[in-house]
Amino acid sequence: MPPYRPAVMVFSTDGRTRVHLRFEGKKGRSSRLYRLSGDGTPVTARVPLPEESRAVAFRVFAEGDREAWTATAAPLREVPRFHDDIHGTGSDVVHYRGGPGPGVLHYAGPSLIQLEALDDRMAHRVTVAEGRAGEHAFQWPGRGYYQVRSAGAWSLSVM
Repeated sequence: MPPYRPAVMVFSTDGRTRVHLRFEGKKGRSSRLYRLSGDGTPVTARVPLPEESRAVAFRVFAEGDREAWTATAAPLREVPRFHDDIHGTGSDVVHYRGGPGPGVLHYAGPSLIQLEALDDRMAHRVTVAEGRAGEHAFQWPGRGYYQVRSAGAWSLSVM
């Protein structure tokens, strides 16, 4: 793992699958579960790396046939940045460059979507929006990093 922190893990698979990823902390404690999906395509997802130490242990549970996967660290400068709107598929970390105010989350996928504000260490701070397929209004807390937890296509925009 990289000597720099905060950072993100870029997790990708060669084939279509659903993946559950959980970081292991000291004494075997686990972090929050990340459910990663490529919406019917191979998975490419960014998740925040824990800041606890230079070595990071994690568990990967892939559904169906075993698919080849990779997990690499990336600096925050590689996280997609936006001011007015952005779109994606599956779980991702994004950097909102605008100020506080109203926003809209559009979701066209199965199950639940969550938009979480992250703190300076890339740890969960607060859930900003949550819902199923459709349009969800919310309030941007302000500039910063956000975790999108999703299994389908989504877009974020400023109202």
